[in-house]
Amino acid sequence: MNADDHLKLRAPLEALEESLVRRDLDQSGTVTPKMLNELRYVLSFAKMTVVQDASGRDIPVADRLAPHRWRVLEALKPHLEGEGQGVGGAGQVLAPLLDQTLRVRARLVADGVVDRDSLDAEVRTRQLVVVLGGGGGSGYGYPGGYTLLNRYGLQPELIAGTSMGALLGLFRARTRQFDLAPMVAAAESLSWQKVFRVLDLDSRYGVPATLRLYLRAAIGHLFENPDGSPMTLADLELPMLVVVTGITVDGLKHDLDYYEHFMDDYVGPGSVFRRSRFSRVGRVAGIMKEMMSTPEALREIVFGADEASVQADVIDTVGFSSAIPGLLHYDIYRDDERMRRLLDTLYGQTGITRLLEGGVVNNLPCKPAYAEVMTGRIARRNPFVLAMDCFAPRARSPIFFPVQQILRSSIAKNLPFAHHSFAMRRRLSPLNFVPNVADITKAMSWTIEELEPEMEFIARMCRPLEPVLDNG
Repeated sequence: MNADDHLKLRAPLEALEESLVRRDLDQSGTVTPKMLNELRYVLSFAKMTVVQDASGRDIPVADRLAPHRWRVLEALKPHLEGEGQGVGGAGQVLAPLLDQTLRVRARLVADGVVDRDSLDAEVRTRQLVVVLGGGGGSGYGYPGGYTLLNRYGLQPELIAGTSMGALLGLFRARTRQFDLAPMVAAAESLSWQKVFRVLDLDSRYGVPATLRLYLRAAIGHLFENPDGSPMTLADLELPMLVVVTGITVDGLKHDLDYYEHFMDDYVGPGSVFRRSRFSRVGRVAGIMKEMMSTPEALREIVFGADEASVQADVIDTVGFSSAIPGLLHYDIYRDDERMRRLLDTLYGQTGITRLLEGGVVNNLPCKPAYAEVMTGRIARRNPFVLAMDCFAPRARSPIFFPVQQILRSSIAKNLPFAHHSFAMRRRLSPLNFVPNVADITKAMSWTIEELEPEMEFIARMCRPLEPVLDNG
């Protein structure tokens, strides 16, 4: 089963569970906590598609549960969709549904399909997956989201990001335990001149642009192993996916010299990079639109989703994901035969000629994250995908509106794979790539304030269900 197949079966039941939890928050006390837990258990059980057993084998159960899944949907939809009777109505039909659920559960165990502990773990636990969209400096509110999740005791099991979302996601994936200190330390030491340079250098893997992105010089020391070697995605304590766009030669509408000098009238060689020089950065939308006019020439490259790319250098992956065509160029200039061999193999397998900004193909990678969970990457397949979007269109941002509109189509295709989508309203300018600590703190506080009202719902959806005992 692919991600779409899993979603088709699971989504109707997940929508009912989300409705149940939201209605209970609004009408607390309509049913007892025990009944609410049992209703959620029934829904969670019915949506199972694959279970990993105690030996690590994947056991398909979707076909076996098909009749049961249909009965649960037919019984609960009238109460939890639209203007139905709500939680109270669902409670009235619980008894036969729970009895049937327990009988089906007992049969799966008795027939040796799957062991009871694995089955129980699949039904009762959810895995928090955090997806972070691109958007330049607007993404600096994301650490506020991490902070809030930590306050509620919610631990992500997988991080996925594009562009700035990938860069800031890297700081969260670095250690399983939440630690804001490395990002603050990085912010205190960064400067425009350290991160961006205007240099005449050859390009090998990236699309040339006026500005060179020097992430390794800026934050490379924070992502080194104890022996001093650079971290790969496999070295992070949390699994992470980074989306990058691969483009074939047909997708490049101009020669490379055109992209390299596209913004030279705003930043000349030897000049100091200043945000004020980029008041017309919306021109970049034209390049992106040209590239996207030939969709067959674009490839969604998801670093971290296979055995080869999980060995990729973390700085390189987020560097390529952040390389905005015509504006920012990232490449590998150092002598690193292992990483060059990995990329050369990737280029040969996919037919691409360059790597660039991940947002061109997917600026909010919910589907890749959902698909990765469904492969069994984190053992269980019961994710709660929280998508945070820092680049949703705003009427007050006419400069960036063309780019935001171009990205909307890919985001719309990904949102069905998110269980909760949070669009940040207050945020820093997308051009504020290197803000000071005060600006980052302000952006974090905005995110905390805006996300807080949704946290009780998110927390309830992510916390484990209580065990449901057999009849008798």
